[in-house]
Formats: sequence, structure tokens, C-alpha cells
Amino acid sequence: MLRLAPLALAAALALVAVRPALAAKPPLTGAALTQACEEAKGEVYRLQLSPETIRQGATLRVGVTSLGRNNPWGASVPNACLTGWKVSEPKLARLSGDHTQLVIAATAPVGATFTLSARTGGKTTSAAFVVVAKDAVVLTGYWSEVGEPACPVGETPLRELHFTADGKFEATWTPFERYIDYWGDFAFNATTGALVMTPTGGNRRPVDADLSGRATLDPDGDLRLEGMFMGSPGSGAPTAAGCPLVFKHR
Repeated sequence: MLRLAPLALAAALALVAVRPALAAKPPLTGAALTQACEEAKGEVYRLQLSPETIRQGATLRVGVTSLGRNNPWGASVPNACLTGWKVSEPKLARLSGDHTQLVIAATAPVGATFTLSARTGGKTTSAAFVVVAKDAVVLTGYWSEVGEPACPVGETPLRELHFTADGKFEATWTPFERYIDYWGDFAFNATTGALVMTPTGGNRRPVDADLSGRATLDPDGDLRLEGMFMGSPGSGAPTAAGCPLVFKHR
């Protein structure tokens, strides 16, 4: 069975893990904008930031996705379809005039929480975010395995490793719509780098995975997992045993 995003309103807002889709695109205007807003009317909306890690002083892209009858797998919605945009703590974050960028204050306290919200169809959609230090080691976000010269990736790299801010992870070799190979919980100690990933479900859980080891970030932001093995892919050879797993943030 595929792990699919539920369509119920409350569950969708809390659980839908929409893959990154915030690349800058020319804004829709006129009839095209009106049509896009009409097609998403009545669906469940979700606000998302890219990157997912809310660092001090960062400028983030703001996106809106919808989920419903017209978009059962989730789809991007123009930000202009929503009104009443608001940041709960304006001293922590500031929205651009077109609501597509969010600037986090360099002085925002680590651990501070703010809420981003907007309205559509008489309903308010909101999401809460937590500020982390500018140089904090944070795993949150989507990563793709890239390897390194001494340890190239196997025939089938792990194309999607997703960590969420609430301690969940998902691992997928060949992403397709909402398909995920396996998922679970993780515990990470930013001071020691100790990382333990505990699968709780999956469509294909590799029996040879070793999900306890050490995670570090290189100066260029790449993620290195040492002493760990995500398991053999369904086809093709995996990364060579004993090699660190190297991922690039998407």
C-alpha cells in the first residue's frame, strides 16, 4: 500500500508532506490567476517555507499548496489567491509585498515561535515555525544522495531523505507522487552528532539497514552520515559498504 496524504481537513493540514515545489515562477495575472484560484477553491490549503529550516537572518520562499478533489496529490497555488496575510510576531519576521518571501530578523531569538497565516474562502490557514541559530546543525528538510569522489553513490542513490521539525523522517529511492519506501522517527543530538532513525512503517523496508550513527554538516552544507546504511535499494547496487553517505540539501 502506498503511504498517501489523507484528504480530511484537519489531518491534511497536519500531515501532508508536500515535496519541494517553491521554485520561483513568473506570477500569474488576469484570467490565468482567476482560473487557478477557482480550481483550488474549497480545497485544503497548506503554507510552507523553503528551506524548511528557519535560520536567523534567512530569506525564505513562501508557498501555498492545495489538496482536494481537483488536486488529490497536492498542487501549488498562487499566493495571490489568499488574502489577509499576517505574521504573528512582526519583530521576528517580515513578509514581502507580494507575500512570496519571508525575511527572518537576524536578532530573532533562538527557539522563538511565530505563526504565518492567510485567509481564503472565509477560512484561515496557518502554520507555526521555530527559529534556529544561523549556524545550528539542523537536519530538517529534503536531501538527495550525491556521494563524494572517494565513495561514489551506487546505481540507485537515495534520491529523497526528508527530516521534519517534529522528529519524523521519510526515505525514498525513486520518488513518485506520494510514494515513500519507509518512514519513522529520528533522534538527533546536535552537540555530539549522534543520530538514531527508527522505522515505524513502509512500503518497502530494507532488512539490511543500519540506522544508528553520526550526522554532520560540511562547511558547504552537505550532510554526512557516518557508520550508517540506509539499506539496499529495490534494484541496482547500493553505495559501497563503509563509505559515508553524503547528501545535498534541496
